[in-house]
Amino acid sequence: MGAKRNNLLNNAVFFFFALFVFSSTFSIALSQVSFGISLLLFIILAVTTHYNPFACRLLCVYSVIGLYLFWMIISTMVNGASLWNLKEEWLFGIIPVGLFLFKQQKFRGILVASLASGIILISIYGIIQHYTGVNWFKDYAPTAGRDNTFYALGGFPHSLTYGNYLAVAALFLISLAILKGKKSLASFYWFVLSAGIMGLIGTVMSYSRTAVAALPLGLLVLTWLKGRRWVITSSVLLVVAAALTFLLVDQLAFKYQLAFKEDLAGEQQSSRLFIWKKTWAIISDNLAFGVGQGNFEKVYSEYLDPSRNETRTRPHAHNDLLNYAAIAGIPGALFFISLWVVVFYRLYQNWHSSEPNSDKRVFAGAAAVCGFTFILTSLTEATFADEEVRQLLMLVWAAGLWPFLSKNGDKEVGEVESA
Repeated sequence: MGAKRNNLLNNAVFFFFALFVFSSTFSIALSQVSFGISLLLFIILAVTTHYNPFACRLLCVYSVIGLYLFWMIISTMVNGASLWNLKEEWLFGIIPVGLFLFKQQKFRGILVASLASGIILISIYGIIQHYTGVNWFKDYAPTAGRDNTFYALGGFPHSLTYGNYLAVAALFLISLAILKGKKSLASFYWFVLSAGIMGLIGTVMSYSRTAVAALPLGLLVLTWLKGRRWVITSSVLLVVAAALTFLLVDQLAFKYQLAFKEDLAGEQQSSRLFIWKKTWAIISDNLAFGVGQGNFEKVYSEYLDPSRNETRTRPHAHNDLLNYAAIAGIPGALFFISLWVVVFYRLYQNWHSSEPNSDKRVFAGAAAVCGFTFILTSLTEATFADEEVRQLLMLVWAAGLWPFLSKNGDKEVGEVESA
């Protein structure tokens, strides 16, 4: 009876987590409700089977997450902000649940298929939006471009979120397919690869400049992992593809022209240099604890000069590192950097200690490419503060780190059942 109950719980955890993965491509509400149920069931399973999700070789990762969370709480309290502002930090819970499920081989492919299916659907929807301007289930139209097209945004509130999400997910799926190889995956290879390519198209149609620019750089990292002989050929193909994209997509070329004309000048209130200068002033005045999570927009407004018609406030710094330095001080920024360092270090270890074409190596490589792409998107956006994209990143980290579960964490379903 106990084994049957545990197996049922295990399958239920997987079902709701797979629903979370699929729905994360179009609905933040459905995805987080699904994950919440999955997390609750996972806790029940862990208690009833004496499974310790933290008894693994990822102590360094969990320790840095703990330090990061501790400092975020301290910073928030010192600045008199509500701890409710830290509600998005619960997304770290995706990591232990994802580790547990990705470790089970029978679930691994289905989770990838869930993400790929969602990417195909929202990419098709984005293409429809791009050419027609429809925005089903929303009461506002997508932003119109100057060439009678629209900024695709899928089911998300903003085209930048859509573009960043698709760029990160597309590179993850393409990396899985390319690193594994069609001989190993057969028809599944083409399904995953097709989903990734659809994601690339959707990213371009979002007109998200940084997300689009991140694509060729992420693909170059992928080709380097695949083999150095791929790099030169791939570089030429990517240059040609980029040139054709800018020639054929007039609105995207126009946005890049604006970036050089306005953003780098730093005079427009919407330019990144303008925002970063104001943010740096905030950081300089709040080195230790920052201004606290939830206070950035209010404090930012205090650094604007009304006499120079500076009136536009910002909810974040449009750069992840500057954003965390502003809200949590220099210590917060260092903990944020440390989190990335330990994750990439573990992925590096996994890549170099695994057999070629093995799932351990393939998922580690794909997670590394995906993480690199995420960082590129965060250079001009606070992507880590964007919960739609952040929850995808937590999923990808789990996908790349599952080989580091210890013997206790290595239990397959049958072992959990007998506990």
